Amino acid sequence: MTNKHGIITLMLLVILSTFTACDSKQGSGDDAVLSMDKVRSLAQQGEDLAWTDFEGYPFEDVGSGLYIRKYAVEGDYHVLVSGRSIDEAPDTVYLVNPTGEQIDLRHDDVEDWK
Repeated sequence: MTNKHGIITLMLLVILSTFTACDSKQGSGDDAVLSMDKVRSLAQQGEDLAWTDFEGYPFEDVGSGLYIRKYAVEGDYHVLVSGRSIDEAPDTVYLVNPTGEQIDLRHDDVEDWK
């Protein structure tokens, strides 16, 4: 009977540690959002845009099978950065407006898009 209690306790610890590791908010701890000026500056990097360019900003992990991070931007916009690995360049970096329209920050002109 004691062996069953030990197994159940161990299973509960594994489950709790798994859910604790699934925190969806990451970042510096403050609730800072990206400014549009910062987004414009990031867009100028084009293909050189990297995951590390977004370090320090809180994000929501919305991926399943891929890394997809959602960063809040002022004015109800957001940036979606996605890829197969955070150790490689992102596959896509989109700026999304409040109606859901999006542009690729690496290739499209932020200034011409509202």
